[in-house]
Amino acid sequence: MELYLIRHGETESNIEKRYLGWTESPLSEKGLCQAEKAGHILADKQINAIYCSDLSRASHTAQIIGRHYCLKPETTPLLREINFGQWEGLTYKEIEASWGSQVSCWLDNPFHKSAPGGETVKEVGERMQIFFRRLIKQYPDGQRVAAVSHGGSIRALLHSIMGLSRKSFWDIKIDNASISLVRFEDGESRVIYYNRTEHLQSECH
Repeated sequence: MELYLIRHGETESNIEKRYLGWTESPLSEKGLCQAEKAGHILADKQINAIYCSDLSRASHTAQIIGRHYCLKPETTPLLREINFGQWEGLTYKEIEASWGSQVSCWLDNPFHKSAPGGETVKEVGERMQIFFRRLIKQYPDGQRVAAVSHGGSIRALLHSIMGLSRKSFWDIKIDNASISLVRFEDGESRVIYYNRTEHLQSECH
């Protein structure tokens, strides 16, 4: 089974650099263009199914991608972004002004620290693994699946599969509308590549 992980296209809140977890934010014009480009590059991959987070920026991206191979996305909360709790919708400076050192504590150990009322990276990784294991059972015969998710949640799954140290978590970059490929074969999961953005090289305005 091959899993193509796609981060949603750019949103208005991405432009403003806000911490956007479970809060909704529409795709920007550039984000819509990015979703189209991701759909074009995946069109020849013979995708058997497409899944997405139930947050609108992911589901909208998935709908645009799915049109290229006539598939309707199936939504699941398992693919949601990290829940940032009381930090939802705020910029780093706004969070730092109100919570001070609590932010740096979270950045230093996101696996066991969370925003007030939010999730840890460990919790996000666990639900992403639940989703991945379900796919393995459902698509055992070399099939290809696409899943549109979010930067933090994709990073959490890839980090787990690659078996990296906790300090390496923030080193994994996941850009808007980037594509990552995970392959499950002979009982083993491997990250073939991540954060591919070649399809986005021509400018979206």
